[in-house]
Amino acid sequence: MVREREITGIYLDESKLDVFCLKGRFGKWSSVQLPYKFDDAGRSLAEQLKGVLQAIRPSRRRKICLALPRKTLFLRELSFPQLEPDEATDAVRMGIGLHIHLKPDEIYHDQWAFKRGDETIVLLAYIPRSFLDPVLRVVHETGHGKSLGPISPATLGLDILLRSSAEASLPCVSLGRQGDGWCVSLHGVYGWEGSHSVSVSDEEDVSMGLQKLAQHLPFPFSKLAIAPVYAVGDSSTAIPDTPPKDPYNAIKDLLSICGQEGKVTWGLCAALLGLSSYPAISFQEGIRRKPFRLSIKPYQFVVGAAVAAFILVTGFQGLQFQQRVHSIHKMEQDVEELQERLSPMLNTRKQLEQIENQLKDLGDFRVERPAELKVLKAIAELTPPQTWIKNFNIKKDRLKVTAEGGSAVKTMGKWRQSPLFLEVKLISPVTKDRQQRERFTVEMKLAGGKGGASDGN
Repeated sequence: MVREREITGIYLDESKLDVFCLKGRFGKWSSVQLPYKFDDAGRSLAEQLKGVLQAIRPSRRRKICLALPRKTLFLRELSFPQLEPDEATDAVRMGIGLHIHLKPDEIYHDQWAFKRGDETIVLLAYIPRSFLDPVLRVVHETGHGKSLGPISPATLGLDILLRSSAEASLPCVSLGRQGDGWCVSLHGVYGWEGSHSVSVSDEEDVSMGLQKLAQHLPFPFSKLAIAPVYAVGDSSTAIPDTPPKDPYNAIKDLLSICGQEGKVTWGLCAALLGLSSYPAISFQEGIRRKPFRLSIKPYQFVVGAAVAAFILVTGFQGLQFQQRVHSIHKMEQDVEELQERLSPMLNTRKQLEQIENQLKDLGDFRVERPAELKVLKAIAELTPPQTWIKNFNIKKDRLKVTAEGGSAVKTMGKWRQSPLFLEVKLISPVTKDRQQRERFTVEMKLAGGKGGASDGN
């Protein structure tokens, strides 16, 4: 279950605090009625704030935002034509003593830089510690120190309100009633550009004060300030000819956020400060740091996005490669297992192939030369009776016969008569024994040519 978050805005007016509460879930915010009322008129600002915070139970889901009247703080507009916004901000912060009329250790300060045409403008805001320290002390004493959000000008909350609606036309000027005085807030196209008090004497009305102020404002506010578009704090009757409108009546999509009063109050502007992750101005101890996402420059974002895309692509490819390596390793294991199981069968197959080759060679041998029995029969039939065979040897297509007895010439002539014997020739001298019997060795080529090796004796 997603819990609701709460923003409590407190407008620090000494005459009477203005408290407003917003609750939101999933980015949708609406006003809620506080379950308690505050009536601390006549007491000091710190005592009034303490009474309010003691009635509110501390919670981590609550953010407390404090809005300041224009008369409690000082604003200076500084121009730095040659510097970028970040450089100009650092220059003002490091040389703060040159731009203020109080001692640096007597103030809280913050600065906001923006572009106006080709020049960089730094809006320096500072407030005496004598005003803000008692407020901060009360916040911590009541247990709300960890819930403390922005401490900013109330008109900055009005700027956040106008920018939250697509119906608001920018740039524009709004008029506000704060206590007994008047102030105007400048809302530029790209951001808040400060606020100014309107000096009105007893003999003058607000219109004349706006005309005098407009002479000192930059374009386009020098024209817009004469006829403010929006009004806050019972200021709609200040300019009878072209009265400014309450944003609640002028902008339709603010109905759910403005509450039952049906108008924009400074308490609501205080609560709206909590909707911004980094308001233009906020007072605190020490240097205020931008959220990381806001400190990234466009080129850094592009480089980071490119690196992230590269890592994502290579990571995906690496994952695929790892999966393939795992699959190949598994296949190799399966192959090794099959080889072990097939090894006996492969050995048997090799033995069968060897036997088949031997049988084939034997068959070829028998086809390519005469059979041994046929050769023996031919030798037996053709050899004269006086001659007998002493040795008989067949090797490939050669037949070697050693015989003794009758005439070698006559015997060789008989063998030449057979078509089985080719090239009948003596391979040893003819010798005679004591009985005058001839002994000789003859080699004959068998008809049919090539054959396998076979020996017979």
